[in-house]
Amino acid sequence: MNSTLAFLAAARQCEIHDLEHLARSCDLVQAVSELVHRLQGERGASNLFLASGGEVFVSQREACVALSAQAEAALRSWLAQVEGGQDAPIVAVPGGARLFTRIAVALHALDGLAELRAEVAARRCKAADATLRFNRMVAALLALVFEAADVAADPAVSRLLVALFNLMQGKEHAGQERAAGAAAFAAGAAAASTAAAGGQDLLHLIDAQEACLERFEAFCPTELLGTWAQAKAAMPMGELERMRRRLLAAAQGAMLDPAQAQAWFACCSQRLELIRDTEAALAQGLRAACLQRIAALQADPDDPQSLLRALAAQPEPVSPSGVLPTEDGVEALGPRLRRSIVDALHAQAQRLQAMNDELAAVRTALDERKLIERAKGELMRHQGLAEDEAYRLLRRTAMNQGRRLVDVAQAVLAMSDLLPPRS
Repeated sequence: MNSTLAFLAAARQCEIHDLEHLARSCDLVQAVSELVHRLQGERGASNLFLASGGEVFVSQREACVALSAQAEAALRSWLAQVEGGQDAPIVAVPGGARLFTRIAVALHALDGLAELRAEVAARRCKAADATLRFNRMVAALLALVFEAADVAADPAVSRLLVALFNLMQGKEHAGQERAAGAAAFAAGAAAASTAAAGGQDLLHLIDAQEACLERFEAFCPTELLGTWAQAKAAMPMGELERMRRRLLAAAQGAMLDPAQAQAWFACCSQRLELIRDTEAALAQGLRAACLQRIAALQADPDDPQSLLRALAAQPEPVSPSGVLPTEDGVEALGPRLRRSIVDALHAQAQRLQAMNDELAAVRTALDERKLIERAKGELMRHQGLAEDEAYRLLRRTAMNQGRRLVDVAQAVLAMSDLLPPRS
């Protein structure tokens, strides 16, 4: 029985150890959340600055750059602590190979930020080009959050991470809409690509926002749903819809009033800040959720460590012959302690099974995203489409056929070997 309890205690310690590593990953996610928010603001301000020929949003863009730089420094400082230096290599964590790869990709993307800022300041790039480069940086950071959710072994924390990822993804689509609209208003006309697509770019961003926010609400903890409802009620959706209609009309050839550029930016920013409030609350709650899970495990009455201490404190039974008495070949521990050990075995097995079942349900949402990403990759490879074009094709096909997006993605993957190679 002593060996049984020792292995049970080791299993419990492994679970606590994994949660401690997960808590550190949640700190990383919180830092990434802040940086993404600041980069989104810098992207929108840069678009207004570039599209207006450098006439507006000069000081505002500089302020956004300063906030982004501060958030980036905080993230890199956190990563430096994890890295430890040459004599203290990065500590292996569960799922670390994938998570650390995502961190490396994100850092590589961020290494191009200084050059991009210099080009924007000198107006050596167009608003559309700057947007694309900002988008890639944000996408690399969001992929890091997705990976953290995918490797999380605790279902409660995993649900929070899935909710956060979808909220951040929805907010990113809203941020892209703000940047694209700001450039269009500042230039007095829709971009050539938007006009050629008849406003489909804007409609795609709106649809993508709604889909992500719906998934967020499905995973959002109950205690935050009320806060989220209040945030939505405060959003200036009426004004936003009116300005969206002007952008859609511009895609059909109508002109835009450049004086409305800052009004559009302010309207979108108000909505994004309200989304950000909920995002920040979710991000801040991640570490607390991990610590609560650790405390619950340590306070568990069936904790094997407690039973081991009880076993050590129990007087050693001795028979007149000097041989330990046994019951069915097992050392006599007393019925109460023996029953506690059996209960601990059953409780731990049932709890882990329940966790696995709940985690499987959460992972379904993550697996669906993986299928969609793979299908996008196949369309990009075979048909030479850009990432957003591939996604729009999948969504349009799903809507036309009345099917789920993930089902269309599965069909694309099933036929990938039959797709003609790109000429």
